[in-house]
Amino acid sequence: MRNRLVRVHRELSGSEASELRILAPTLTVREAEVLELAAIGATNLVIAAELGIGSETVKSYLGSAMRKLDASNRTAAVSAARSYGLISNR
Repeated sequence: MRNRLVRVHRELSGSEASELRILAPTLTVREAEVLELAAIGATNLVIAAELGIGSETVKSYLGSAMRKLDASNRTAAVSAARSYGLISNR
């Protein structure tokens, strides 16, 4: 389903594409922060230190984001979050 939404999103332009964003999953601020750091290759320990949380908490946020984005791993979660415009495309 996500792949279909991404394909449709790419085919649409202007306001139609903006309307599609409504269908995107919603991430918490912390989930997005964790994915932003994962996107630049940060390990769970580095993410934990950067955000002042434990590495198990990082795993929890990643797992939650992965479920919301229907992703099987952190790379797929980052890719999905980028495609939905939920994190930056650095």
